[in-house]
Amino acid sequence: MVAPVQLVRELLAYRDMKIVSARDWGMITGLLAGASIAFPVLTPFVVGSLVAATVQKARRMKAKKAVTGIEVPAPVIAMGATAVSGIARKMKACIASLDGNDVLAEHAEIRDGDGVILRRSAGAPFWLDRDGEPPVMVVGAMRRIGHLPGHVREIERGDEVLARMGIPKDFAISGELEIASIAEAMRVTVLGALEDEIIAEAAFHRDGGQVPVMRGRPGMPLLVSY
Repeated sequence: MVAPVQLVRELLAYRDMKIVSARDWGMITGLLAGASIAFPVLTPFVVGSLVAATVQKARRMKAKKAVTGIEVPAPVIAMGATAVSGIARKMKACIASLDGNDVLAEHAEIRDGDGVILRRSAGAPFWLDRDGEPPVMVVGAMRRIGHLPGHVREIERGDEVLARMGIPKDFAISGELEIASIAEAMRVTVLGALEDEIIAEAAFHRDGGQVPVMRGRPGMPLLVSY
């Protein structure tokens, strides 16, 4: 057989050549077969290498793009947490929900069977009016709890709502999307630490702006039921 040995040596010198890769083996085999007088004899090896490279590439793409759900642990209640119930009221601004409405906070969750693929929580600071007591400002990270379901619908890869959630189009995500939002004048129960803070937006004349605040933090979010 006659083979382009110099060309093969040059290819192997490149840094991106991986001799353990089916793709590179297929290319080298093809080069050998193309320059050989025994091409009919090497044809089965060339076809086999190309098929193996195609299967391996398809497996890598599937493993990289497919997203499956995981079991999310139950929320941890912080020491000294207090449950506060009241009517939600806008403080300064709202956020745009995935459905296009103006809401105070929103929790979206994509589930695949019993697993959670993605969870997204967003919200603006809002007041929680209590009967006969000063209002509480709710701000920061929140996590929805409770058993009342929100708006649930099936989604598949390429759905517009996935793009609004910032998910790349080539991610194979499908399952049930549940959206639960806090609208103004809705009764809400918040579980978390209640502390007094000085808030500039709440100051008025000689009042220093010291108000009760429930602030959620990364790793210790407020638990909200609505």
